[in-house]
Amino acid sequence: MGSRLPKMLAVALSTAFMLPLPVLSEPVLSLMEAERLARIDDPATLRYQELAEARREAAISARQLPDPMLIMEVMDVAREGLSIDDDTMTQLRVGVRQTFPRGDSRRLASEREGALAMADAARGSNAEITAVRAVRRAYLSLYEQRAIREVLEKSQPLFEDLRDITEREFASGFADQQDLLRAELELSRLHDRLLSVQAQEAAARAQLARWVGQDAISRPLAPDLPDMTAPADALLSHPLLAAEQALVDAGNHGVELARQGYRPQWSVELTYGTPTERGMDMPDRMSAMVMVDLPLFTRQRQDRDLSASVHRREAAQYAWDAQALELQRQVGETQARWHQLSERERQYAERLLPQARENAEAAEHGYRNRTTDFNSLVRARLTELETHIEAVRIGSQRRLEQVDLLYLLGENA
Repeated sequence: MGSRLPKMLAVALSTAFMLPLPVLSEPVLSLMEAERLARIDDPATLRYQELAEARREAAISARQLPDPMLIMEVMDVAREGLSIDDDTMTQLRVGVRQTFPRGDSRRLASEREGALAMADAARGSNAEITAVRAVRRAYLSLYEQRAIREVLEKSQPLFEDLRDITEREFASGFADQQDLLRAELELSRLHDRLLSVQAQEAAARAQLARWVGQDAISRPLAPDLPDMTAPADALLSHPLLAAEQALVDAGNHGVELARQGYRPQWSVELTYGTPTERGMDMPDRMSAMVMVDLPLFTRQRQDRDLSASVHRREAAQYAWDAQALELQRQVGETQARWHQLSERERQYAERLLPQARENAEAAEHGYRNRTTDFNSLVRARLTELETHIEAVRIGSQRRLEQVDLLYLLGENA
């Protein structure tokens, strides 16, 4: 008995591994998982991250002093003979010169690059929530087409029963040939709609695959959609506004940087010289020099530079204002549609769907008892089908508006 147990276990394990893949449980592709996959290696997000990192590196570089200059000089060479060994006045000099930029220009240039880095980082955040918005819309579109297909598939047996009832009534002489042809026609139209929805579902699946990859798109969708975050009133937290504000800050630093043009730039030079002719026992010499430029004529340069930087800052502020107004407009429109669709979704769930179902059941009962004609029964069944499909679309549109609203409010949770 003990020797047979390992053999039985081995057979059971081998049988389990030989089962086809559909038999084994396959993880579903949830909306949260799709969002996680969309965030991974998104080219637009990575692009702005690299640009922001480049700006940070440039900010460190801008704060440093310019490289010192090495000076090598042969001084006071006689014109006759061009010899440096026979003239007591000729010297070989070596030195170094260091330039100190105007005022706080190094610090201000570094802070301006830092502000531009913040702008690129904010654009990267916007690219990330844009990717989340796109994958949510693609996921919801695929979910909508799948739900419509399921509604059509569930309605197919009802229309088949309608055809069978009509055939029996026609055989009994209580229905004419037009009723039978109408039943066949509606069933064929249902098949055609099912094929159309399957094509739209395939297109939506291909769109979602762009964000989650081919491996993940082969997994089934989650049976139910999770509740997304309720939109909050936080318009000023949108990354696009943060990017525009960073450009305004960069403009402020640019104005202060232009003001440094009225301050002098300094250079310090230190040299060491030695005579080329040693016969006179002449000593080596050292010299120091301080150079400063004089920004005396500022009307056509410094004044113009300052005016240009002020205009650029004002333009950046106007860009922030325009972006805020545009986001506010979009939020107002999207919020109005979202509230309206939420109310319609509630009406369909509480009133229209039950009424459509009761109307169809009453029409079928009346047709069986020959108190309702065939056209009324067909209209009731079609009304019930269209009501179910419209309820699916309204629910999907309400979620899509919620996705857009979450994006406009700068939320990606």
